Amino acid sequence: MKAADIMARKVIAISPEHSIKHAACVMLENHVSGLPVLDDNGSLVGILTEGDLLRRAELGSAAWRGTGSTHEEAPEIFIKGNSWRVGDVMTPGVVTVGEDTPVDRIAATMKTHDIKRVPVVRAGQMVGIVSRGDILRVIAAAVPDITATGDEATRRAVLARLCSDVGLDKAAIDVTIEDGTVSLWGRSPVRSSARRLALPQKA
Repeated sequence: MKAADIMARKVIAISPEHSIKHAACVMLENHVSGLPVLDDNGSLVGILTEGDLLRRAELGSAAWRGTGSTHEEAPEIFIKGNSWRVGDVMTPGVVTVGEDTPVDRIAATMKTHDIKRVPVVRAGQMVGIVSRGDILRVIAAAVPDITATGDEATRRAVLARLCSDVGLDKAAIDVTIEDGTVSLWGRSPVRSSARRLALPQKA
């Protein structure tokens, strides 16, 4: 599955000229924790999340001052805590994916950048968004795999190790088990790979 298969196409967005209060109200009314920020041309220029609002002056002086901030960080923290404009508080440089990005790569991107949502763009324009909830729905809808036992369990384990540890292509090899003998079929780009496995081979 790809981003286009699971993304939400009707995305609630705001302008960098909107007020922080307006953005907070939109989040609450629509039960979302983040909003893409689009300029007048519809281009994605940032994203405003709940995390961006945790140091607001409305919460008290300790919130925007933070703890242990350096002198250089103080102006930026002050602006994020006191400016009324979304454009001053949002996170710029948004991580995005394309419509053809596989779901597993989207999940890995979320984990790497510790983010909860990823806008989907086409030619610089946002066409949808994928959230962690969309990823969870893919998992929930997946057909459960029948648990393997005996020789089949061993075959799957060996095949997984060949791919992960040696780097072989799963589509180019096969593993069979007969009378306790594990045989590897296919081609290896590295001739020494089979010797490292110490497994009987049949050509």
